[in-house]
Amino acid sequence: MRQLLSLLLFLGFSVLASAQKITGLVTDSLGKPVPYASVFIKGTAKGTNANAEGQYFLEVEPGSYTLVCQSVNYSQEEKVVTCGTQDIVVNFQLRVQEVTLSAVVVRSGKGEDPAYEIIRNVIRKRSDYEGQLDRFECQVYSKGQLRVRSFPKRFLGSKVDFEDGDTSRQKMLYLSETVSKYSVDRPDKQDVQVLSSKVSGQSDGYGLSAPQFFNFYDNNIFIGNNLNPRGFISPIASNALNFYEYKYEGEFEEDGKTIDKIRVIPRRKYEPLFSGYLNIVDGDWRIHSLQLLLTRESQMQFIDSLQVEQLYNDFRNPRKIHDKIAIPTSDGFIIIPVNEIIYCHANSNYTEFYLSENRSLVSSYTLKEYDEILSAQNFFRAHRSFLINMDHVKMYRKGEGGAIIMSNGKEVELARNHKDEFLHLLNLK
Repeated sequence: MRQLLSLLLFLGFSVLASAQKITGLVTDSLGKPVPYASVFIKGTAKGTNANAEGQYFLEVEPGSYTLVCQSVNYSQEEKVVTCGTQDIVVNFQLRVQEVTLSAVVVRSGKGEDPAYEIIRNVIRKRSDYEGQLDRFECQVYSKGQLRVRSFPKRFLGSKVDFEDGDTSRQKMLYLSETVSKYSVDRPDKQDVQVLSSKVSGQSDGYGLSAPQFFNFYDNNIFIGNNLNPRGFISPIASNALNFYEYKYEGEFEEDGKTIDKIRVIPRRKYEPLFSGYLNIVDGDWRIHSLQLLLTRESQMQFIDSLQVEQLYNDFRNPRKIHDKIAIPTSDGFIIIPVNEIIYCHANSNYTEFYLSENRSLVSSYTLKEYDEILSAQNFFRAHRSFLINMDHVKMYRKGEGGAIIMSNGKEVELARNHKDEFLHLLNLK
């Protein structure tokens, strides 16, 4: 049997009625589609994935953006785009990532591959990155199919008959397409709301039909319900060196960072282990991307192989935002840089924007809608009536909830039930 699983994560963000659509095609240097490539707005968590044919779409407000396109084993590409009132087409052509084998230092006396020191550094930093994405919400499109390549004519003395009139040796056991809203609040809260679904065969697809979040900073990776109830050991688990061998394959540059490519090799057969490649950000010692494989030798039940590909972003130190936001007016739009917004205030069903240089304006959209747009850009809901730009916070005054002093001198009440989260953002809790 073979499991073909395509999991596309479409990060869901609310947009205003004025949102425009960016569509495009992602191909390689030969013009062939690059399936499931990631396309996102630089400096934010807003993005989408291409489908199996390399096609993508993304809804944005009018404004200027830097789009980033990435896929495992390809060099990332950036394009600056400006969206007005019309939909636009932005295509990407990705080059295969070139890896260079630079001069490396082998530790004297040990003669070990330099990959081991890199992995030790990653393991030491693992807890720093493990909880970065404790809470998120996205829209997920998942497609899976399970086929039998062949089967015996008789099993335990009985004739094998699928009773479908098909005499071929290949059978479809399971086929599923689902669009879901997926919410995670770690460590143990997950919520899946199925928006639409089409399923044939076993209802849960061996536990792979529902969205799942695989975090390789965890010690054990649990995939599906039936593949292995004990889970699979991460290549950077706290005890990973007891289970894996590593080989340094080279490095490449991206965004001014050196990325080390490490081959992952199970020490022994028939243990719940991955094989494949890890790309590690040198110095930060975090996962850049991975391409890992599970097989029957990995103690995986029911299916022959399962490949996992992931791209990681560092949410602890987000890049500065240079986006603009379009505020609807009776005459059209006023486009302002996000970093000029000090705070937003809810006034009934309207939102008041207070900007630098003592400027202000009013939008007919609610604060909730702007919260959904700006929360990924270092804005914080301090109170049901206030959305503040954390870059403009100047002082915090203690109290039951406390008060936040903004750069324009405005004192914003901090809701008591938001206090812990606010202090956590300031690294004070």
